[in-house]
Amino acid sequence: MEKRSKTRFYDQGSVICSHFNVERRHDAQMLNFSQSGMCFRTDQSFKPGTTVLIRLNQCPESEAVRQAEGGLRNITLAKVQWCRDEQDQPMPRFISGVQYL
Repeated sequence: MEKRSKTRFYDQGSVICSHFNVERRHDAQMLNFSQSGMCFRTDQSFKPGTTVLIRLNQCPESEAVRQAEGGLRNITLAKVQWCRDEQDQPMPRFISGVQYL
């Protein structure tokens, strides 16, 4: 059963993410996004509760991405809600779900 209150868009793009106030950055493939958060795949595991900085790298081609309409943000802070290690997948194998702050 779907628990999300906002519509998710499955247009793929890429982002750069890092722990907040940490210089090291990680490339990530965006899997989906909504007005309230996103899901991405990366080579870095992020602990739930961690604050991350996310920067849009490559924007998906969709009208849903316009920030003025509540879509994808160009740069934002977010809180990691969950992180899953898909050990049977090649790198990048960590999938994280974040909620925008």
